[in-house]
Amino acid sequence: MITNWLFNKIKLNHYKTVKLTWSAYSTIGCTHLQEKILTEDMKKVIEQHWKDRIIYKPFDPSNHKEKCYVLSMFPYPSGELHMGHVRVYSISDTIARFYRLLGRNVFQPMGWDAFGLPAENAAIQRKIPANKWTLENIERMRKQLNDLGCSFDWNSELATCDPAYYKWTQKIFLMLFNEGLAYQCESMVNWDPVDQTVLADEQVDENGLSWRSGAKVEKKLLKQWFIKTTKFADQLYAGLDDPILEDWKDIINLQKHWIGECDGWNFSFKLSNDKNITVWSKSPEEFQYATFIAIRKEHLLNTDKIDSGLLSLRAKNPFTGHELAIIVTDEVEFPPFNDVYVSSNNEGDAKIAEKFGLEKSQSSMNLSRDEVLSKAAELNMGGDFKISSKLKDWLISRQRFWGTPIPIIHCPSCGAVPVKDEDLPIKLPENDEVGKPLSQNHEWLKCSCPKCGNTDAKRESDTMDTFVDSSWYFLRYLDPQNQLDLVDKKLGNEMMPVDIYIGGKEHAVLHLYYARFMNHFLHQKGYVKDAEPFKKLLVQGMVKGKTYRVKENGLYLKSNEVEIINEKKGKAVEKETKRKVEVLWEKMSKSKFNGVDPIDVIQSHGCDTTRLIMLGDVAPTSHRNWSEATFPGIIKWQKRLWMTLHDFHIHRQKINEISISKEFDEHEEKLLDSANYFTSTATFNFKISHQLSIAISRLQGLTNAIRRAPPDVVCFGKQYERALSAQIIMLAPFAPHFSSELWSRFISAPNRVTEKSDYINWNADIFDQQWPKVDSHHKIEFNVKVNNLFIHKFKVTCAALNRMSQDEALHLGLNHESTAKYIKDKKIMASQWKIYEDYEGILNLITDQVSVESTENEHENVKKIVEQ
Repeated sequence: MITNWLFNKIKLNHYKTVKLTWSAYSTIGCTHLQEKILTEDMKKVIEQHWKDRIIYKPFDPSNHKEKCYVLSMFPYPSGELHMGHVRVYSISDTIARFYRLLGRNVFQPMGWDAFGLPAENAAIQRKIPANKWTLENIERMRKQLNDLGCSFDWNSELATCDPAYYKWTQKIFLMLFNEGLAYQCESMVNWDPVDQTVLADEQVDENGLSWRSGAKVEKKLLKQWFIKTTKFADQLYAGLDDPILEDWKDIINLQKHWIGECDGWNFSFKLSNDKNITVWSKSPEEFQYATFIAIRKEHLLNTDKIDSGLLSLRAKNPFTGHELAIIVTDEVEFPPFNDVYVSSNNEGDAKIAEKFGLEKSQSSMNLSRDEVLSKAAELNMGGDFKISSKLKDWLISRQRFWGTPIPIIHCPSCGAVPVKDEDLPIKLPENDEVGKPLSQNHEWLKCSCPKCGNTDAKRESDTMDTFVDSSWYFLRYLDPQNQLDLVDKKLGNEMMPVDIYIGGKEHAVLHLYYARFMNHFLHQKGYVKDAEPFKKLLVQGMVKGKTYRVKENGLYLKSNEVEIINEKKGKAVEKETKRKVEVLWEKMSKSKFNGVDPIDVIQSHGCDTTRLIMLGDVAPTSHRNWSEATFPGIIKWQKRLWMTLHDFHIHRQKINEISISKEFDEHEEKLLDSANYFTSTATFNFKISHQLSIAISRLQGLTNAIRRAPPDVVCFGKQYERALSAQIIMLAPFAPHFSSELWSRFISAPNRVTEKSDYINWNADIFDQQWPKVDSHHKIEFNVKVNNLFIHKFKVTCAALNRMSQDEALHLGLNHESTAKYIKDKKIMASQWKIYEDYEGILNLITDQVSVESTENEHENVKKIVEQ
């Protein structure tokens, strides 16, 4: 097992960070690289030179006012980075470096989602302990992340398999248990016969196969542990409209669809065999008229698997005192996603009751809904919170070894007893037989009851689903060494919520739902001030590779087995048989022969180029088709930047040979305008839209503007100097090593034009610079919309727009000729004013309903106005 001592020793030996002071730091770059043309080998020399010299401002835990918590979803330690990892952590690190340059106190931690079946199965296959396998993988992947140039705060590193972490996962479980939110009951579950464990519904594919082993999943009735997430369903649904959420876009709809509209209640009816049956109803007042409870033939109570009929079981109706028959039928309208129905006072149910020989219930009462709900709560049979018909409680039991032990002791006298806080963590057994489930470790299971001392008690043998471990890790990052609590409440309240959360869309339903639930619960306990854990979401698309699949049988081929007939049209055949081959872009996989090892790419092109290639061309939210055809554009851009700094040095050394032309001021003015424009748009795409590919495109546009400058502007231009510094600083988040070298060359050039500057700190490295500012007199767009339809735009200065009130914007927008012309027959009901600082302002006018004819001609009218 991982002991605290071993885990901390590994951390100290392998990633202890040393913060150099400025006096100990050198801005001298690779001075021996004087060639004008940048080569791949030169880039490797540059990265090796700067790898341990780059300084970034570390997170200051005492400063929460300017905090910026940048979080990327932590990885499972498989031992090797894949291209999906490269993408998400390149995005995360680029954003973190950007906010540091803005002067924010950035917290960007990293850790490991280290429990689970993949590690356990891999360990079994290799006949080594799961903890040893996991630790070796963590070591390897940490190095790979550093090789990618990531600036994580390794001092906050954690692993979910470390007892120092899962002690607090167990504590959270006990908090839930003590409030009745963690419970055990029998349930029909998905059973993987190969992996010998329960699977969640989401871990079974559409063909009924296990997501891991590929085995046909079986159904079993087992006693399982659940967390009552349904109790928070209504507030989790409502929380999706919390104004704290920014840029969640379609993820809100995914979450709402998963939770469902909370328009009913769950109730538990007692059966004649002393068990219970759960029913959902949006009209519980109808229970007073109930004659029967109907179940589908697949329901676990239908032990004889009859297609239709009356069971010997009965249920007690506590609202009337009558007994309810239990029938198997498909003739009733079951609530969505439910297999139980309680009859109502309607003609259809009366006919079914008659068919089965049941007397219609004659209620002498007239209970209201509130009275039924009140009585149900009094009887502890449910109805105390609203829920959708589809949402179920969270099944967390897993029956293997490599997971967080559930801290419950089963006593023959006392039942399920929680472990005492002082006895946490309940650790996994050390040096145990590889692959042996906890249920077979009889020595480990033996214990005494914490309540009565009975020595015949046994530990719970189930472990928790790994989703529990990952439902709160973002809080532990803040305080990973805390031995008294899961996180200091003051720290949690000051640092949460996470400012931007970055990860794959495949986790935007389950993981996000569980993390939101946990944060809502811990919010009630005072650990965080906001119920919602994440402000902004940046959900990145997957990285895809090109695949070749034989059309007639679906067999995947290697690229060297394929003959390309027409690249553009995707026409290809198998070389040997000439069978038609489909050329597709699919998720990278070894079995599809389309995987790419990121380490090979980094070794070939360097980490900076790899990051730029990964982030260029397509937005983070889109899928990325990985192709070497996209490499040349980025590589040529780097060469042009290198050449620009080379030429800058050459020209600055020849100032006596160059005279100032009469167009000098004109060129300088153009360069100032270009620098302002590209700074404005790049900043917007970093800060607001997170379209990092467009930010790269804008920086390439600035490179073009800079390279158009004639020699006299390069020599004597103040705006040239400023534009070039802005270019390098804005490149730094993407390519930290390459930018550091460019900066070293920039500040070492002779004959500075601006020895003292508000824009350049000549005595500091690039990561101690400030993000470039847009001049107050630079003009940016004022956009006018009517009912969210773009009408026209005009320009105002940054200074005017940044401080413009809604009334001022309304006055300016309404008095513009194009606006007045468009709204002359409309009545303005409201207005919305949105400022994107230094980039644009948007005035949206909400008008009353217009005629059908006007609506049909709306787009044509706008087109004419814009053309005028």
